[in-house]
Amino acid sequence: MKLIAYKTFDYNVQKLVPAPRTREWMDQTPGAFAYHCLPLVMANSLGWYLLNDVPCEMEWDGTEPASGLKIWPTEELTENEKYFLPSSHFGSGVVTFHVEYMFWTERPISIITKGPANRPKHGIAPLEGVIETDWLPYPFTVNWKMTTKNLRVRFERNEPIAQIVPWPMDALDAFEPEIRSLQENPELYHAYEDYRKKRTVFNKKFEHDGRKRQKYYVRGENSLGDKAEVHRTDWRVKPFVTDLAPMTDSNESSI
Repeated sequence: MKLIAYKTFDYNVQKLVPAPRTREWMDQTPGAFAYHCLPLVMANSLGWYLLNDVPCEMEWDGTEPASGLKIWPTEELTENEKYFLPSSHFGSGVVTFHVEYMFWTERPISIITKGPANRPKHGIAPLEGVIETDWLPYPFTVNWKMTTKNLRVRFERNEPIAQIVPWPMDALDAFEPEIRSLQENPELYHAYEDYRKKRTVFNKKFEHDGRKRQKYYVRGENSLGDKAEVHRTDWRVKPFVTDLAPMTDSNESSI
């Protein structure tokens, strides 16, 4: 399947790279123990990072008008870089980053834009969006919401400002959600009870050592030793291939 990022501006600094498995705060946990949580690591590397190309700082006074948010560069910028300096477009402490690319996907794939997974940032939180990129003929924006007033927040050059995740939107409408008693499924109930009992014994044995793990999920098996038919421990996300021709016109992001 194709995922195309069309450049809308003759300016080649904003980068798209595969999202990495690692996080600095996870590296700093004792023995890098946070990496034992496979779901966390899988979320880290889901999709691609959009990297900031304009180092800047911002501060919000807590008011609703757009004028309540001040944004300024932390380095001298070229004219092209000034164009991509984030702005206070919506007010309410929302910081808007303009995306250099217009994304295109095959139907029925859309794109979820979200903050970099498991990468908290003090004083500001990423806002998420769903974009129908199978038809949209113009770029979207990436937005963050300031959460603390009178606090300076800094975005460095090449710091991720978004994580791009393609998603089959039609799949959601096909689900028929239900709530049932687990005992209605004897096989699944038996596997759950076996895990629960073994987990209770395990937790009791290692109640003073929170770094011990049974690793059932990492191995892709239940406590009975039954292996999952399909179990992933990483993503094989390909880097974007570049084949660019010079641009003559530019468009502004408008979502």
